[in-house]
Amino acid sequence: MKKILMAASLAALSMAFTTAIGAEEEIPPPEATGGVDLRDPQVIAKGLETLGSTCGGYCHGSMGSGYKGPALRNRPDLTPKGMFATISYGRKRAGKQMPAWKGTLSDQEIWTVIAAVVSLRHADPDATQEKAGGH
Repeated sequence: MKKILMAASLAALSMAFTTAIGAEEEIPPPEATGGVDLRDPQVIAKGLETLGSTCGGYCHGSMGSGYKGPALRNRPDLTPKGMFATISYGRKRAGKQMPAWKGTLSDQEIWTVIAAVVSLRHADPDATQEKAGGH
């Protein structure tokens, strides 16, 4: 019985490790994001600034912690490609609406915000810092 439990635990750890590696590999290279490196700390800092001032105050809260809109922290389910489409063209679901930002934000600014959200995939859920415009 112990051997079966140990094998199951090792399989689960292996699957979790593979999933974590897959999530990191999912981040597209700069050639696929209009030249924006989603792993660059300066890009992430700029994206967090935009997230706090443009998206945070009313909708997604301080540092993506959620407010009227969904939280963006600890969301490995949000893919860069999916986020680009949602931010660019907006979304309606269950009586809630996210406005389209294409035209207001450049593609480069949208990718910068995506870099910020990707950086929050494994964030401490309680460590939100107040930013200008955040709640």
